[in-house]
This record gives sequence, C-alpha cells and structure tokens, in this order.
Amino acid sequence: MATYTITVNERTKEGRCLVRYLKTLGVIEIPNETTRKAIKELNEGKGTVCNTFEEYLEASK
Repeated sequence: MATYTITVNERTKEGRCLVRYLKTLGVIEIPNETTRKAIKELNEGKGTVCNTFEEYLEASK
C-alpha cells in the first residue's frame, strides 16, 4: 500500500468540500474532543514555550 501526502487549502470552497468528502469516506480521521480543544488553545496562543528540556520539566510539574 502506498502513502500519499497532499496539501489542501481549506480556505477555499473547493478545499473545504474535498476535506469534508474525505472525512465521510474515512480517509481523514476526525480528531477527538481533547485534541480539538488542544489545537484551539494552541491557535489562541495559550501554549507553553520552553527553550530547553529542563524548562519543559519545570513547566509540566
């Protein structure tokens, strides 16, 4: 089985329709609620930025 990677511009009507169609076929998985919430938070700039792994360990406590 081959794997293909395509880029779709979801800002266009055609791109949105293609993504919607692929979701109905099961080609694109719909993220669960937790993942959608995390993506929304990142898009809103609510993520934590760490420059080193040690900073990440401190932030994740």
